[in-house]
Amino acid sequence: YFVLEYYPSDLDRVIKLKRQKIFTEEQRQKTFTEEQIKRIIGSLLRGLKDLKPSNIGIDGNTNVAILDFGLSRALSNGIQTGYVATRWWRAPEVYVNWGRYNDRLDIWSVGCIMAELILLSPIFRGTDDVDQLNKIFDIIGTPDLDTLKATCTQEEINYIGGFQPRTKIDFNQKFGLKYQPAEADPISDVSPLAIELLDRLLTFDPRKRPTAEEALADPFFSGFHDLIEEPLGEPVIDEHQDANHSTAQWKSLIWSMIENFQPPDWIDQDIDGDME
Repeated sequence: YFVLEYYPSDLDRVIKLKRQKIFTEEQRQKTFTEEQIKRIIGSLLRGLKDLKPSNIGIDGNTNVAILDFGLSRALSNGIQTGYVATRWWRAPEVYVNWGRYNDRLDIWSVGCIMAELILLSPIFRGTDDVDQLNKIFDIIGTPDLDTLKATCTQEEINYIGGFQPRTKIDFNQKFGLKYQPAEADPISDVSPLAIELLDRLLTFDPRKRPTAEEALADPFFSGFHDLIEEPLGEPVIDEHQDANHSTAQWKSLIWSMIENFQPPDWIDQDIDGDME
């Protein structure tokens, strides 16, 4: 069994609840504050895989935990599964380069979740794979030919060429701060620093998306970024990942791994885990 810390809700439920409050409470009470967004997104960047709001536990202090590791894999140079993440949070390369992607796919998912925290609604609500790409291109624009040549096969270039060309929308207009007349404090949305990070996360070319480590070093996380709390995991080499062992063999292997487990050096460091 996996024993995980209890979380009273998940991020998907919290977003939906806030969206329902739009007609019953003040505008400020229904939105996530920028500080809450910073804490949630920063925490997600510390541990990534198969991200969508319903996979993310959350408590009243905006502490989050990734709940579902069903599609987690060791890094591989081989063909990956195309069935990762629920459609609305999948990176475009899942649809374009079927089965060929890397860890930057998860960075896109973080960007989708960050946008959803701002909008209180999924940013790319496609009804099928083609419509999903259309929804993505409506926001970030269609990629230029140089980007396509660097990231796609000729067949994939021809496929994307069939989509109507679009230009990227103004992220500041869509996600920027909103104000009530005659009020100095914003009622929703985020600052330019947050928008700049979101722009980096939601980039078509996976090579231009930051790694999790690079994203955590973004100026948006100033005051939150702490190297002590963000140890880099060692690369996982799982020789048994695709093995066809019997149940008895799997039990023996798992038991052996448990017996031989060595905690990392940083596990006993004095770290203040309170993010309030």
